[in-house]
Amino acid sequence: MIRSVLFSTLLLLLCSFAQSTWFGAIAIFGVIPDIGLLVLIWVSYINGRIEGPLSGFLSGFAEDFISASPLGFHAFIKTAISASASLLHGTFYIDKLLLPIALGFSGTIAKALAAGILFLLFGSKIHTYSLIDSPLWIESAYNAILAPPIFILLSPLRRFLVTERGRR
Repeated sequence: MIRSVLFSTLLLLLCSFAQSTWFGAIAIFGVIPDIGLLVLIWVSYINGRIEGPLSGFLSGFAEDFISASPLGFHAFIKTAISASASLLHGTFYIDKLLLPIALGFSGTIAKALAAGILFLLFGSKIHTYSLIDSPLWIESAYNAILAPPIFILLSPLRRFLVTERGRR
């Protein structure tokens, strides 16, 4: 379990770094995909209720230290999303197309809702999405389209990212 959480957390931090530095080149209308979110959803869905949320919390907490967001912002969002994805562990067979698309789209919406909850609790210093503006829907579609190839690319890393319990 420790190895899985460690590798997952490091991969999530690497994705956050890549998003903040290189992904501006592939932005659509100024919106970049959230590859870290897709990795987190995959790890949480495959592993179950402990490893995914723990990796989400640790990577989110580390991201809070290096970003301008309030401490706990990313930790809360990533923990909430990974806990939600881990609840689906073992309920569906993860096919190569439809489930990744659904998880990528709904994960982005869940991220927006979690940010909205923090906005309601803590006020205007929190970045949130507007449900009627296009950036949320562009990011949701972008993540949904990229989810199947990302999930396929993560499959060879199973031995590092998935615990024995998650392999069953």
